[in-house]
Amino acid sequence: MVLSELTRGQEATIHHVSHPRDDMQIQLNALGFDPGETIKLLMKAPLGNPLQVKVGATLIAIHTDDAQHVHLCDGDCEGHDE
Repeated sequence: MVLSELTRGQEATIHHVSHPRDDMQIQLNALGFDPGETIKLLMKAPLGNPLQVKVGATLIAIHTDDAQHVHLCDGDCEGHDE
C-alpha cells in the first residue's frame, strides 16, 4: 500500500520511501518519513490534492503524486515484501 491510498483517519507504518527525484527523497527523509514511523492521514483536499498527514508529531502537507512513493504496511512491517 502507498500513502495516497490511505483513507481519512487511517494509520499505517512507513515501510520505505522510494521517490524517483533525489531532491524529494532527501526532503521526505528530512521531514521524518522514516521506516517504522507511524503515519496518519488527517485530511484530503476536495480534489484529492494535497494530503495532510501526521508523521510522528509533525503535521505535513504532501502532494498525492509524491505520496505514491511512500510505501506503507499495516501494523508491524517485519517480513513485509512491499
